[in-house]
Amino acid sequence: MKRLYRDRFDQKIAGIFGGLGQYLQIDSTLLRIIGIILLFITAGGIGLAYLVLWYLLPLGPRSYIQANYKRLYRSRRDRKISGICGGLGEYFRIDSNIIRFVVVIALFATAVFPVCIAYIIGTFIIKESPT
Repeated sequence: MKRLYRDRFDQKIAGIFGGLGQYLQIDSTLLRIIGIILLFITAGGIGLAYLVLWYLLPLGPRSYIQANYKRLYRSRRDRKISGICGGLGEYFRIDSNIIRFVVVIALFATAVFPVCIAYIIGTFIIKESPT
């Protein structure tokens, strides 16, 4: 049986998104970006949920568990600013211009601020592609 826990090795603050990524078999960086966007959209509600999960979820095993799923990286080849849209396109196997179009629509729909902050933070938390 799979258990949800805080990841000891894939953590930026408390390991919540790392553990959730292990549980759902998706990259925790993608979950972090979604969490940042939701932080602004819910006016901090997701932050409260994060704190509650920090208290409730146990730490994961002391041994490292190798992630066997696809990782999200910033693209080195397909970039306009920092390669996030190109990396998302490679991750989801769709044209990065579609991702860019969705980001521009989201910029206007959210009054620019949440998506810009998420993009800037994403530049720092998403690693650049090793190849």
